[in-house]
Amino acid sequence: MTIAEREQQILRVKAASFQPELDEALEQTLRTAVLESVKTTVEAALDEEVKAELAKLVGDRPRRSGYFQHSIDTQYGHLSDLRVPKRISTL
Repeated sequence: MTIAEREQQILRVKAASFQPELDEALEQTLRTAVLESVKTTVEAALDEEVKAELAKLVGDRPRRSGYFQHSIDTQYGHLSDLRVPKRISTL
């Protein structure tokens, strides 16, 4: 399910709900799912970018030293503990 479809699902639930507590619980659950999808997508994109850089530096003995944690704000909410690859160095 895409992020846009999740957002539409949230709006449908909100419009059709007759119990505010249930509405809030469902909205929170769906927002959490959207944030997890965004986090997974961003981390995968960062990993692909690093792989592309490493492929360019094959002859230079490129090295990486893992990941660091970072937090960002997105239009969907706050992402914490985002795994960001550390920079590539050549020695």
